Amino acid sequence: MGALEGADRRRVTRLVLVAALLHGLAYLFAVAPWMGEDEPWHLEYASHVAELHRPWGGKAAQYGAGAEVDERRLWPTSQLQVRRRMAGTSEEEIAARQREILASMAEHEYFRRVDWAGAVSDRTDFDQVEEFFTATSQPPGYYSVLGAWLFPVRHASIETQLVWARCLSLLLYLASVWVVLQLACCAFSDRSLAIGATLAFAWFPMNARLGAVVNNDVLARTLGAVVLLLCAKRLAGEASRRTLVLAAALVALGLLVKSTVMSLAGVVAIAWMFGGERSARWRNVLLGVVAGAAVIGAVLWLWHVQHSPVLPRNVDAFLARVQRGASLETLGELWRTFVGGFNWYSREFSPTTYAVAGVLAGVALLSAFSALFHTRRGVSRPVLGLCFALLGLQVLLVVLRGEGQGRYLMPAMAALALVFATGLLAPLSNFRRPAGLKLFAMLLFAYDALFLWGGLVPNECLLWGS
Repeated sequence: MGALEGADRRRVTRLVLVAALLHGLAYLFAVAPWMGEDEPWHLEYASHVAELHRPWGGKAAQYGAGAEVDERRLWPTSQLQVRRRMAGTSEEEIAARQREILASMAEHEYFRRVDWAGAVSDRTDFDQVEEFFTATSQPPGYYSVLGAWLFPVRHASIETQLVWARCLSLLLYLASVWVVLQLACCAFSDRSLAIGATLAFAWFPMNARLGAVVNNDVLARTLGAVVLLLCAKRLAGEASRRTLVLAAALVALGLLVKSTVMSLAGVVAIAWMFGGERSARWRNVLLGVVAGAAVIGAVLWLWHVQHSPVLPRNVDAFLARVQRGASLETLGELWRTFVGGFNWYSREFSPTTYAVAGVLAGVALLSAFSALFHTRRGVSRPVLGLCFALLGLQVLLVVLRGEGQGRYLMPAMAALALVFATGLLAPLSNFRRPAGLKLFAMLLFAYDALFLWGGLVPNECLLWGS
């Protein structure tokens, strides 16, 4: 089967984007208000930015020796955390925004949908939902973009702002699908493999669902796909070194979006070292190490002054976090929340579903890994190796973070889609790949239908617990 080129490529692009739009809209209508993980906190943060408050330079809480008053006795911790980040916000304004969001959550039965949240719906601050938690400890990049997006509707109801914010997530999902199609055309000279990788990305349920909720992972995922595309083009000899400069700049911006994009710095470094002439490789390595150390040092300092929870406070805390991150319990939670979870992860698929998905994923990964050493027609081994490197770095970040949440893998979702398509379709002969693509697509659509109509809609819209 030939490459995806010319008029065929344009036709496939249009069909894929239209289908992805319809698919994204199905999730947009199916996911109930506030049912995206941490969605109330994300929207709270962005809504203050939309009111033209700077997401830095706020007023820290007064307490302890030397303080005139212990403000922790006057205001909930969640509101003091917001004030610490947002310059110019008042305690009354922050409290009013939380009450508005909580009233909407109660109206839309959030406290009956999420099993661990408790049935009491009359709450006045976010501490009564989750203590010592806030989105304002996150970097300001995504919230600055979302705040600008919300600016035209900043005086509308909080439900209108939520829907408008979710529309941005849908647009980022569609943009990511388009980028992955370009990436697949760079990685594969076979039409079936390119389409299969794009479908694996667009129809993976938790990935598609991310396009229907407010979360900074949606922008991290888009940046991950773009950076991987630029680096893949460099390895394939289709781009100059300037492309990697652009990729490095996007990584630097991405680190202002979410810490999970740190893995992309490694991808840029690999493309920088192996994408040029061999005679200049050691010089490239040295330049890459120096530039990478400077960027990482600056970001670590920024995270420190922003009170990011990503940074451990001491060596003992770091070691405990790594031990927790490498545990089977954390890795199991990573897998379950990546394959599918509902009601803020308070409900799951049956154990059989996770086991079957695990076997299929294992077969695909092993098959794709073998393609690094044995030629598979139509597969670019350098690009495939880059995808495996990104996946390894992403899992390492999860271990270092000490928390297993499936959405932490989203910066590497494009790489995972290419690996899965390679593992399941590349071993087939050119003659059998079109038929294999049809079966691959049918399995994806069945999995997506099981997730959407057999899991998400019944659990989040029909069967309410607490």
